[in-house]
Amino acid sequence: MRLKVELSKSQKIFLVAILLSIGVGGVTAATTIGINNEIPLNLGAGYSSSATCDESIDIASTRVGTTVLNYRYGQFLLTNVNGLNCGTQIMRLAVVDKNNVIQQASWVIPSSATNYTYIFGTTNLGQISGTNFFATVSLASIDLSDLSKFAVSIGKI
Repeated sequence: MRLKVELSKSQKIFLVAILLSIGVGGVTAATTIGINNEIPLNLGAGYSSSATCDESIDIASTRVGTTVLNYRYGQFLLTNVNGLNCGTQIMRLAVVDKNNVIQQASWVIPSSATNYTYIFGTTNLGQISGTNFFATVSLASIDLSDLSKFAVSIGKI
């Protein structure tokens, strides 16, 4: 069975922005990383990028579920984002499952020395609570075995 995904205009623009950031101002990671030591992802050209303002963003996740049979990614957390160098820019996170369904969130990075945790999850949408900066859209949880790839980009507004 073949699944065809229709992208909205904003999703197409976001995808083009990610591809352009790789060639214009980004650094592409070519490594294997694990999210919470669960399932390693092989990231190569076009899968993950970071802007020249910050090359060391940490990504973690929170697992939800009661048994191995129903564990899912419930939220993704991005930390160690350099607010002084990247402030007033937009950080985007795109998460893709094995069926190529894209979920995306974005944040305008405050110009601050505060080390915020940027959270793409299901609660506190659009809020800043202490040093937690929640996305304005909700993540539909993803089965651990279904996560395919993700990309992070930071670019000018």
